[in-house]
Amino acid sequence: MALIGLSSWACSEPAVHTGTILHSEVLEVVDSLPAFTKSELLGQFNPAEHTGFARVPDAWTDKNDIYLRSEVIEAYRQMRDAAMRDGVGLLIRSATRNFDYQKGIWERKWVRPRYMGWQAVDKARDILTYSAMPGASRHHWGTDIDLNSFENEWFESDQGATLYAWLQQHASTFGFHQIYDDKSTGRTGYELERWHWSYLPTAGPMLDAFNRAVQTSDLTAAPFSGAETADSLRVLSDFVNGVHVPPR
Repeated sequence: MALIGLSSWACSEPAVHTGTILHSEVLEVVDSLPAFTKSELLGQFNPAEHTGFARVPDAWTDKNDIYLRSEVIEAYRQMRDAAMRDGVGLLIRSATRNFDYQKGIWERKWVRPRYMGWQAVDKARDILTYSAMPGASRHHWGTDIDLNSFENEWFESDQGATLYAWLQQHASTFGFHQIYDDKSTGRTGYELERWHWSYLPTAGPMLDAFNRAVQTSDLTAAPFSGAETADSLRVLSDFVNGVHVPPR
């Protein structure tokens, strides 16, 4: 299996003092990352059996047996501790989802009664509002987390607004960024997701590797409903790459 090496993405940002940790200190863990296999990029592995992953502690999540990359676990630990000191409670609702897990989400949505009579391309386009095709999800990588609520409205008032404001101000200090913004930056793809935060010191190089290694044919060869629509819907260019990231 060919290995795709890291780019210089994670080393491009200057150190920023946060009061508890330097951003450069968070980035140091990336130096020991291995190159990524195509199977990893497509989610075709079991994170519980991958030596680069660790189980998310039960106290951090309302899910059972979910995993993240080890360096993401450590960065999140630091962010969670900082949030707790400020009276903000973070809860991981979703972490690594491999190909089979993502396929389950996709297939359940594919057979919704409201899609009866729809063309495959229209069904796929509608599901892509918030859900990725199997093989094309950042959740495959073990770098992305969903926090607290899957409803954008929850983050607009009371406890949710306080938590979201804290994340907007502090999350980048620990390497986490909201990549699916309101599209005011001109990005394409999925709609606004205030809950989705990506650990860019690892996810940035993984996106670079994905773009070098993966083609639409890798998705269309996969056995899931509507895979043949990936090319016409520009899944790789408009969705996988439809993210808002800070300048390198």
